Amino acid sequence: MKIILAHLGGSTPFLAARVAVLAKHMGCSLSHDDILQDFKSFYYETALSAYEPTLTAMKQFVPPDHILFGTDFPGQLQSYLPSLSLTLHSIAVSSKMAEWYTSNLEDFYTGDTGALSEVMNGNALKLFPRLRGPKAITFDPMPNPLHPMTNARL
Repeated sequence: MKIILAHLGGSTPFLAARVAVLAKHMGCSLSHDDILQDFKSFYYETALSAYEPTLTAMKQFVPPDHILFGTDFPGQLQSYLPSLSLTLHSIAVSSKMAEWYTSNLEDFYTGDTGALSEVMNGNALKLFPRLRGPKAITFDPMPNPLHPMTNARL
């Protein structure tokens, strides 16, 4: 089973060691290392979390293929999915927020466009290979400061 945690797992990566140590006292038979390896097997998406300190911590915590691009801003998706019933007025996350976090992600991977491309879509396509196809979204790793989704193409 593959588990994807939103928002870089929230506090999960930072509490993993505490859980691993305390689990024995709660009757868990797994070793500390087994529990930590379980946490490291999760996938973590970047919605509202792509900030240099958190990305640095995640880079130390999980393999690079366990980081997935995410955003809580679906507004741009309306151009891809016209039947989407959300309106821009009902969305809590603004495009400016999504742009700021996406820009942070792009800045973090400056100089490593291969890693950025993997985070932006390559890692997700490995998890969900059936998403590859004639209408698959691809990502051009050349950052566009105007809007994060302008680099996405159908």
